[in-house]
Amino acid sequence: MPHNVPFSWIFLLLLSSLVLTAECAKPLKILGLFPHPAKSHFNFFHPILRGLVDAGHSVDVVSPFPDKRAPANYTNYNLASAAYINIIDLNVVENRNQFSHFNDFMALYAMGKEACNNTLSSKALESILAHPPDYYDVILMEHFNTDCMMGVAHKLQAPVVAMSSTGLLPWHYERMGVPIIPSFLPDLFLGHSQQMNLGERLLNWVTTHSLNWLYKLFSVPAADQLLRQKFGPGIPSTGELVKNTSLFLINQHYSLSGPKPLPPSVIEVGGVHIQPPGPLPAQLKRLLENAKHGVVLMSWGSMVRATTMAPAKRDAILRAMSRFKQHFVWKWENDTLPNKPDNVHIMKWIPQRDILAHPNVKAMISHGGLLGTTEAIHCGVPILGTPMFGDQFQNVAALVQRGAAVRLDYTAITEDALVKALTKVLDKSYKNNAQAIAHSYNERPQKPLETALWWVEYAAETGGAPLTQPSSVHMSRFIYYSLDVYLVVLGALLLLLAIAREVKRVCCAAKEESSKTPSNPKRKQK
Repeated sequence: MPHNVPFSWIFLLLLSSLVLTAECAKPLKILGLFPHPAKSHFNFFHPILRGLVDAGHSVDVVSPFPDKRAPANYTNYNLASAAYINIIDLNVVENRNQFSHFNDFMALYAMGKEACNNTLSSKALESILAHPPDYYDVILMEHFNTDCMMGVAHKLQAPVVAMSSTGLLPWHYERMGVPIIPSFLPDLFLGHSQQMNLGERLLNWVTTHSLNWLYKLFSVPAADQLLRQKFGPGIPSTGELVKNTSLFLINQHYSLSGPKPLPPSVIEVGGVHIQPPGPLPAQLKRLLENAKHGVVLMSWGSMVRATTMAPAKRDAILRAMSRFKQHFVWKWENDTLPNKPDNVHIMKWIPQRDILAHPNVKAMISHGGLLGTTEAIHCGVPILGTPMFGDQFQNVAALVQRGAAVRLDYTAITEDALVKALTKVLDKSYKNNAQAIAHSYNERPQKPLETALWWVEYAAETGGAPLTQPSSVHMSRFIYYSLDVYLVVLGALLLLLAIAREVKRVCCAAKEESSKTPSNPKRKQK
């Protein structure tokens, strides 16, 4: 440092640096709004909320799932009136057909409307609204089957960071300026990979646009009506409010679902829920270590009740398992399992993450739920996917495309079909492919949770990360798809064609007139 710099200047520079550092590190006041009563969804949000608390911020959380071990700066606002979605009867899954994704949408619409109504009328939200505007620095909320919480954010005047425990739904693209490209971006409900034939692309195009239209026709007006009942007729439509979404954190990663053209406001943070593996119970540890030919884990998640399966299908699965040398650990909700062979072991609850981390696990039979799927791929374990509803079809299809999974729809399960599919997935090539994906999934510049926390803090510090929002968010579809430009070009081409035809007509007329002109008489006399 030059000797002629006054000490007072150095002191001022140091003081300014300390002030700026303190300003950047200021604890944030954060609100979380999660009305949808599905625990599997909240399991993706909760690690981010707890991570923000660990980073020194204060978090208020409105949800049906209170944190029973909440630290000091984590405040629960319990939605006790919400009905939990925690049981899926497998008899319903048997009755799916090619139009089931439209039935799924109507079910989501009804659940979204109910969750919105329960939340707006809750004491939990009344306590939140008692705070003055500008009380919260940033609001985190789920964007799923309703956008009514955007009305709450509008009243509280805070930037919004949206979150999704799945990939983007058809109605999410436009609000974030993500291009809708049905030729290779599969609709979440259909279960296609990014490689689609002509028929699949046609179905994908129709489904993507029709579900987007149905959301605007049903879900947006329903949320608007409930918000106007709560806050009065002056509140803007949720169709407009969602365009103010600052950032969107999604439970995805390109190594699993495929690369997509995402703007910087849409951030993939898949895997935030994955924690380091813990110790296994002694009996389970012995089973895993002593299984000479390895272990296959079978789990259909926290919502599906395997005990509701038809007895004939259950027995077919058990007969198929008995034909393998591997041992099977099956998440089964009862104490007993009729006709259970010796190589099948049932558990009401399983430490799934910890089991998958064991090197003797050869494969996982999964329904394709995203949390379990990412845990398996994180550990390099191939999957026999039996998708049943929602995004599970797409999750399995993406891994089938990458050679890390085999798909066997639940409705197609028979003894022979299961033996064939499981034999295929136990081939070493599937393990190698799963490990290759695991390398890409795990090797990132930042851990997923660190990425999520950085962007939440960035949204708060910048007042909503305005520079990340594409201009296309506020464009109409007519302009976004350059239809106005196409019309101008088409008009110009038609004009040129008309001019060319007129020139041709004039030239032909002149030529015809010339041919009718009589020859020179003098030349005839000669």
